[in-house]
Amino acid sequence: MSKSRTNKWHYTLELLVVFIGVTAGFILNNWRENAAEKKLEYKYLKSFYRDVQNNENEIDSLISSSQLKSDKLIVILKETELVNKPLNEDQAREIVSEIIYIEWLSAANDTYEDIINSGNLNLISDYQLKEKISSYYTFLNEIKNVEQFHQKHMDNYGFPVLYKTVNLLSQEFVNEASYQSLEFTNMYLGVISLIQQNNNHYRKALDKNRELQEALRHSLKLKD
Repeated sequence: MSKSRTNKWHYTLELLVVFIGVTAGFILNNWRENAAEKKLEYKYLKSFYRDVQNNENEIDSLISSSQLKSDKLIVILKETELVNKPLNEDQAREIVSEIIYIEWLSAANDTYEDIINSGNLNLISDYQLKEKISSYYTFLNEIKNVEQFHQKHMDNYGFPVLYKTVNLLSQEFVNEASYQSLEFTNMYLGVISLIQQNNNHYRKALDKNRELQEALRHSLKLKD
């Protein structure tokens, strides 16, 4: 074999070694990046699962308390307005005690805020799971808007009526006519409607919560 041909094969072999080395390095680097991303994805999913579990208890408790509040107000409504019977002072006092204490949903969303702000949402490799996560937290945000509407109603209409009707500290009414007025009646009827509207949203949130929990359990390969 001539010297020139020997050199040619030598250079070809060197290039092949370099190519293999670069390719292997590239593959190894990609493998490391994918492994790091998978590890971070798993961490996010575990954190989502903890948040959603905690939210389930919060939502379930809020549904129960809101339903109880609504039921009490409706009982009074059936005992009075529906049979054209005026409110008595005890009933009016119960109405006031129910509507001045407003409970809002305080759902954990730290993990979602973190993954959105860091731009890491695409780490969730399961497209359907990613959609469920986004849908769930978008709906929680919608609930905030519903609750804000309730709060504005109370600030702009409900509380001004109460301020003219009753001393909220002592729960003493201005007079009998104040809580038997059409204004007071319309105020608490509006509150009943808002409480029921809130509760409908809480129930939908609970359904979405449990659906997301199931999807996360499946992705994390957790046992029920």
